[in-house]
Amino acid sequence: MKVLHLIPYMHPSAGGPPVVVDQWCFELRKQGIEAEVLTTDSYDDGSSPDWKQDYSARYPITVCNFKGPRGFGYSPELKREFVRRLPEFDLVHVHNVWSYCNQLAAKFCPRFNVPFVVSTHGMLDPNSMGRKPWKKRLYGRLVEWPSLRKARGLFFTHTEEERLAHQTCVDLPEGFIASLGVEAPPARSREELAAAFLERFPECTSGPRIMLLSRLHSKKGLDLLIPAARQVMNGTMDGRLILVGPGEPEYLEELKALCLTNGIAERTVFTGPLAGDMKWGALAAADVFALPSYQENFAIALVEALRMGTPAVISNRINIWQDLVNAGAAIHCELNQHSVAKEIGGLLSSTANRQAMGDAGRELAESRYTWPNSAASVAAHYSIAVNKRPPSMPIQ
Repeated sequence: MKVLHLIPYMHPSAGGPPVVVDQWCFELRKQGIEAEVLTTDSYDDGSSPDWKQDYSARYPITVCNFKGPRGFGYSPELKREFVRRLPEFDLVHVHNVWSYCNQLAAKFCPRFNVPFVVSTHGMLDPNSMGRKPWKKRLYGRLVEWPSLRKARGLFFTHTEEERLAHQTCVDLPEGFIASLGVEAPPARSREELAAAFLERFPECTSGPRIMLLSRLHSKKGLDLLIPAARQVMNGTMDGRLILVGPGEPEYLEELKALCLTNGIAERTVFTGPLAGDMKWGALAAADVFALPSYQENFAIALVEALRMGTPAVISNRINIWQDLVNAGAAIHCELNQHSVAKEIGGLLSSTANRQAMGDAGRELAESRYTWPNSAASVAAHYSIAVNKRPPSMPIQ
């Protein structure tokens, strides 16, 4: 089977969807599926000059010039390349909604009798719909919903994501559940990885260390985490809040101002994005991984923290939260400052609890959240999508 992954952006700074596409394509090719990527250079800010070469060493990828808003991924070059090569493929896998890619698939796949499926990546969540709601509802009714209904199926990472999507849009195609995965950490001890991180960031040496590793965005609950960290630090008289990841310059300035207002500017470290051993070192150095998100589809960085054996405090707006709490790998907090502070402080006060949760998280991540398992599930659903009858469409 030959599958084209169509996504508006693949630059590493764009967050989770590029990670998912990269890992799926790499693993699918191991399992005999010829996976390729067609995308644009949106979000390419020069911070990762070798990103195209890094991807092309793992699978074929074509990167086209984009025009207009970054997230939408409009590109006449992408359209020409998509139409030219579409007949070569057995299936098109579209990633994201609210993008030009979904329009292309809905328009041209039926013409060439090539089925397509869509990964929504949490973008049909009611919380996501609450941002620019009137624009999304209008665009959804006129463009996005009719496009999605032409798909042979929608990929969700969890039944909770599917449930929430049906609150947003009725008459969606069949849902395919394929959980995501995380890579295994380097073959070095937790102590070695943490020491390397602390050597590079000696300002993080004082503990306890509260960490969030992610794309720094308003939905991550940082407006709760920062004052909660102040509350915890005032109780311990020490500690560090470590924020790892990229973010829009304007939003980063807002966060720094919030740290200053809360009196923890000198005890908050912004490391910027980290990769490879240094990313794993940051997770190894953390005493608690905190993610009080307002909305989160899967949160790969969270599961990476569990894979490293770092316990987590999370909100119930993360679709996999109940699975993690049931496994004893995370503690649930309410979406308010005092609850976030209470759960972080309680976890920091008990080394035994942190150790037990860390062990449970590592076991859960190793057994359930792996990319080979995820890709095998995706491949099985591909076979269903290719062999099922196309959706019946109303006569225009």
